[in-house]
Amino acid sequence: MHTRRSPDEETAPATPGAGQTPVSVSRPPGRRDGNVTQALVTRLRTMISDGSFPAGGALPPQRDLAQQLGVSRASLREAVSILGTLGLLSIEQGRGTFVVGFGEGSGAAPPDGSWRFAARYAPEEVFQFRLIAESHAVQLAAMNHSAGELAELEGTLDRFRLATRQLDLDAYTQADFDFHQLIIRFSRNRLLADMHRGFAGVLLEAQRLPQVRRDALWEPVLEHERIIEALRRNDPEGARYYMRQHLSRACSRAGLRIIEVT
Repeated sequence: MHTRRSPDEETAPATPGAGQTPVSVSRPPGRRDGNVTQALVTRLRTMISDGSFPAGGALPPQRDLAQQLGVSRASLREAVSILGTLGLLSIEQGRGTFVVGFGEGSGAAPPDGSWRFAARYAPEEVFQFRLIAESHAVQLAAMNHSAGELAELEGTLDRFRLATRQLDLDAYTQADFDFHQLIIRFSRNRLLADMHRGFAGVLLEAQRLPQVRRDALWEPVLEHERIIEALRRNDPEGARYYMRQHLSRACSRAGLRIIEVT
C-alpha cells in the first residue's frame, strides 16, 4: 500500500549511505524548509567528518547530490551556503564546491560535539575564564555604554530570537557569540577585548557544545534580555548577577560542572 505524503513533507535518508530508503521529514506549517535544511547541514557535516566527502575533494554537482540525498536543490543550496559560512566548504564560482573539513583552520566543530581543543583546554576551563572576564566586563559596560551600543546589543538579541524560532543552530550560536563579544568591547578595556578576540575560536566552539536539554533553546534568549535590561538601567551589580547566572546555566545546559568563585 502506498502512503501519500502531504505537501509539507520532504524525503531525506535517516543516515548516510548508498541505497537507503528515504524517510519522510515532517515540517510544521510556515516552516517548509528550515527543519530540512538544518537536518541536511547536520548530515553533510557527518559525511565530511567520516570521510564520505574527504577534505580537498569536490562535492558532486548539486543536481546529482540533491538526488542522492533525497532533498530539494533549494534546501541543498541553503545547506551548502551555511557550511561555507562555517568554513567547512569552499564555494568557488565556476569551479565547484570543495571540502575544507574539520582541520585546525576550519573553525568548525565536529558534528558529534567532540571538543577540538581538548589537548589545550577543557571546556570547563573556558567557562571559568568567561565567568571571570565577562562578569567584570558587563559591569564596566553597564557604566560606559552608549545608546548606539545598546542598540547594537538589541540587534543581536533580535537575531538570537529569530534563529531560535527557526531552529537555525548555526545562526543561533553566532548571535550568542556576537552578543558576548559586544559586551566585552563595550567594557572599554582593550586588553579584555584583545584576549577575547585572540581566543575567539575556542570561545565560539565552546558555545557550539551540544545542550543536554534540547527544549532549553529559549532560556538563553530570556537571559540575554535580563542582561540588556540591567545595562539599560546602568546597573553594574545587576548586570554582573544576570551574566553570572546566564553563564552558570549555560554550563548546566552543556552538562558541565565548574567551581565558581563568587
